[in-house]
Amino acid sequence: MDFIPYKINEYLENVFYQIPKELFVNPYYKNLNSDSKLLYSLLLDRLSVSMKNEWIDEEGNIFLIFSRKEAQEKLNLSDKTVTKAFRQLTDVKLIYEKKQGFKKNNIIYVGKINHISTANITSRKNYDSRNGKTTSQESENLRCNKNKYSKNNYSNIPNKRNSFCNYEQRTYEDGELDKLYCNV
Repeated sequence: MDFIPYKINEYLENVFYQIPKELFVNPYYKNLNSDSKLLYSLLLDRLSVSMKNEWIDEEGNIFLIFSRKEAQEKLNLSDKTVTKAFRQLTDVKLIYEKKQGFKKNNIIYVGKINHISTANITSRKNYDSRNGKTTSQESENLRCNKNKYSKNNYSNIPNKRNSFCNYEQRTYEDGELDKLYCNV
């Protein structure tokens, strides 16, 4: 099979499964393995099929029918691994399965994510590894300018490590600091 790169007009032609970012950052879902997260994204995608089929119960809840065998084939996983993924999703209340009877597939209700405050979700740690007390912006602004070319009146002030260092405040224009980090 040959490698075929995307052309400029072709990069949007794929269809994607969406995995909610909160499954990765919310501590409530920290024990979900990657198989469970992928399964949840498949189940979310299947909700659109349920809408087309009008699979809605008397209370207005959308349900779907998605067998373990079908999940095994889609995810290329064993029965044991798929069963574990379903169990993990049930444990964190992202799915609820209702039994239909002998040799019938369960009805699956997909649950909404238990959201946490956006203030608790950070894409960058809010501390500096140097002392653990400053924010990333403060640590970026305050850096030691000790080098062999540094000649100023403050070079005799000892820092916490008993070496001599002059700290100089950097200044940035509005929005300039945000460009320094790709994950902000």
